[in-house]
Amino acid sequence: MKGGLRMTGGEGLASTSKISQQVKRARQMDLHVHTTYSDGNSELRAVVDKAIALGIKDLGITDHYGDLEWYSITSITQLDEYIAELTGLKQLYQPKINIWIGLEMSILNGLPFLQLNKLDYALFEDVEMGPRLSHLVSQVKPQLKIPVGIAHAQVIFLEKSADILEKEKIFIELNTHYPDRYRSNWARSIWHKLASRDIRLSVGSDAHDTKRIGDTGDAIRFMEENGLSQKLWLPSKQQQK
Repeated sequence: MKGGLRMTGGEGLASTSKISQQVKRARQMDLHVHTTYSDGNSELRAVVDKAIALGIKDLGITDHYGDLEWYSITSITQLDEYIAELTGLKQLYQPKINIWIGLEMSILNGLPFLQLNKLDYALFEDVEMGPRLSHLVSQVKPQLKIPVGIAHAQVIFLEKSADILEKEKIFIELNTHYPDRYRSNWARSIWHKLASRDIRLSVGSDAHDTKRIGDTGDAIRFMEENGLSQKLWLPSKQQQK
């Protein structure tokens, strides 16, 4: 995308200093990491310690929640333990690092909203368009008090969903485990249409072991190259509705 994408509207008026601060924060952020609570290979404390060693300031733990025992947190008891341990580590590791509690989910029915609303954010898979997006918006999101994003979004499917994503404040994840989903030639034309929208972007490595924690450079470069840095989604308690 030669020259990057031209931003319009209020987002395009963000100051250079504000954008540079966002870029700096993005370079110290990884908001999609798995642990042994689901299908990751590293214990939670090992993940946090590695993130600190790498200079990461914002670490999002997003283990799977679902109905596959070998792959996900499957019970309320496990989910309560997950939230409790992460809440304790948040306090223990401040101010060295901000730990954000998330989940990655593919299921849309039978969700434990009491527990989910104790998270900092939630990522949903395969909800870019169609009936699953409609169900997310009509049945799931109204019961959530936390920010919602689309995990490793396939950008080519988002053109017809842009109005909904903007209205519902659903952010899009740039996931470096699947760079073709945001860098492909097909995605390029869609970005030109999404650029003027007030739709935020998060960055995540989808790390399942400590070797890939913080491997978000490609997504950050993509945002910088295409004038999308001011679109960075930043987790905070203030974003909870």
